[in-house]
Amino acid sequence: MLLPANDIFLFLAFAALTGLALWLMLRPLRAGSQAAQADMGDSEVALYRDQLEEIERDLERGIIGASEAEAARIEVSRRLLAADEERTKMRRTGAADPRWRKGTALVLALAVPALAIVVYLAEGSPGMEGRPFAERMNVPPEELPLEGLVLRIERHLKKVPDDLRGWELVAPVYLQLGRFEEAANAWSRAMMVGGVTAGRLAARGEARVMANDGVVGPAALRDFEKAVEIDPKEPRAQYFLGVAELDAGNRDAALERWKRLLASAPDDAPWAAALRARVATVERGPEVSSADEPMIRGMVDGLATRLEEDPNDLEGWLRLIRSYEVLNEPAMAREAVANAKAAFAGNEAALARISEAEKSLSD
Repeated sequence: MLLPANDIFLFLAFAALTGLALWLMLRPLRAGSQAAQADMGDSEVALYRDQLEEIERDLERGIIGASEAEAARIEVSRRLLAADEERTKMRRTGAADPRWRKGTALVLALAVPALAIVVYLAEGSPGMEGRPFAERMNVPPEELPLEGLVLRIERHLKKVPDDLRGWELVAPVYLQLGRFEEAANAWSRAMMVGGVTAGRLAARGEARVMANDGVVGPAALRDFEKAVEIDPKEPRAQYFLGVAELDAGNRDAALERWKRLLASAPDDAPWAAALRARVATVERGPEVSSADEPMIRGMVDGLATRLEEDPNDLEGWLRLIRSYEVLNEPAMAREAVANAKAAFAGNEAALARISEAEKSLSD
């Protein structure tokens, strides 16, 4: 349905006025932005310095390892130097605005809202009852959507950053929403506030695994190993340690770990049934049950995409080859072998490991 000619003209006029107003407002304000940017630079520099101190505290508490702390120091120091250089540049080049620029900005700042109010009173619905954002958020938690609940907790944690319950509430929700890095960071904050426990370490490790396309990386592995040192029966840590052993080709070690975990599991353990199914799948060999396949497929697709962007990950290629074998897709496995060999052409040690993985493929 076409709009009436008067409505089309009104729409185009408003669009033109909005564009003109934005151009005029941004033009006079641009030259005076250096001082404001320099002030922001001060805050940014202070933030990075605080982050360096926080890294040292995390290292002392054992929340992060020495290599992880060193990598974090290098990255934060690089950002600190860049922010300090930019701040110095802004202070050196900043200059006061001419009076006409400030006057123009003031006139526009008053005129544009006034025009908007006049148009709204003439064409809008000023009699409609409004509902402020704060009021919309001030409802029982069960009436909020998940994102709204997260927003409420985040606002609370900004005011009360030492609220352990808040961090422990928001971390699993981050995981559910697919915000894996934020989930791991939330568990780190929970440990800073409430101390290191096996459960918190295992939960952070799980978030790190999810952020790494389902692969148990070095940081996650350290979390799980430290968790079982604190509590050898921590189920999540023991499960993922088994996953790491399976990925490394230690199938028997993984099965033995999982069977020990099942033997000590309570009768009502909610994870026991899924783990028994996983044990049965691994014992059968490369075949995968229909229940497991969608989860494995998602992880494999994510790994393949990551390897397209970064083909220099030998361990990643070996996992991809094994994963295609598990999914009973020999053609995809051989294609992965060919791509891996191309990525590591000239690297004899890497090619030998790829050839060894190729030998395990069924004809």
